[in-house]
Amino acid sequence: METKEILQEKLKVTLTQITHQSLNSTFVGYSEIYKQVIFVKVFSQEGKFLTEKAVNQQINTRVLDSFVVKQTQQFVLVMKDLAPTDVKGQITPDLAFKMGTQLARFHRNVKPFSGIYLNNQLFEKAKSDSNSLQNEEIKSRLLQVLALFTAQKADIEKDLIAHATAVLHGDVGLRNYKIVRGHLRLIDFERARMGVNYQDFIKLFYQDFRLNQKLIASFINGYRKCGEEVAVTPLTQSFLIFITAIGIMKYTEKIVDEPFKEIGKQMLATCFSFLGVGSHDSDNANMHALIFTN
Repeated sequence: METKEILQEKLKVTLTQITHQSLNSTFVGYSEIYKQVIFVKVFSQEGKFLTEKAVNQQINTRVLDSFVVKQTQQFVLVMKDLAPTDVKGQITPDLAFKMGTQLARFHRNVKPFSGIYLNNQLFEKAKSDSNSLQNEEIKSRLLQVLALFTAQKADIEKDLIAHATAVLHGDVGLRNYKIVRGHLRLIDFERARMGVNYQDFIKLFYQDFRLNQKLIASFINGYRKCGEEVAVTPLTQSFLIFITAIGIMKYTEKIVDEPFKEIGKQMLATCFSFLGVGSHDSDNANMHALIFTN
């Protein structure tokens, strides 16, 4: 019996699968047991399942049930359906401001929980991940940048230890902002982890904002309106951009996504520029001015 059939029988529901960009399976349908429309998320990894459950239990009352499908060794979270809709149209400064306030509320309200991924030893992980890449040119560039950051490792690690105190969303992007009952909300918390709050800005600024200075400024203003600040130095911010670039390079070696890979290269070029190695295109020399928030 397939997972969907098992769930339908257990939850007394006819499920419709939702197309989702993650590797998880998601379904929606009216359950006779709960007498409401439910959202069912099926995980292959226990850690992501427990993380999604823990965050939701802190900030809302959506979780109805959770269990393991023994036949398939998958982990299931049953929640109230929010009927979210996508954010339509272009990102405006007003929308960016609201996105900033929503992320600030997440950082302020979500507290560390048992089993949360600590996201530490970033220098060691950066070296290991860089060396694991097959593309020799990209590997060489990453290791070159890592060597430059390593020369300032003591300062960066001191800054990280002092400020890696936030529970990060872990996947902040326009696709994880939805309209729920007329209000902008963040969804999908399975990648939550400990870290520096600035880490949650990076992919959003590059991928969705495309380093648009007005959008970034509006986002930061919204973030700060809720009383949150970015305390790490520009050096540490640059290092965190580098860490993000490595993650993108690892991902795009497994899954072909050239536009995403180009974003990783853009992040890497930012680091080269910040470290004074020399820019790789005419726009990179001033790129760091658009993203560093101190």
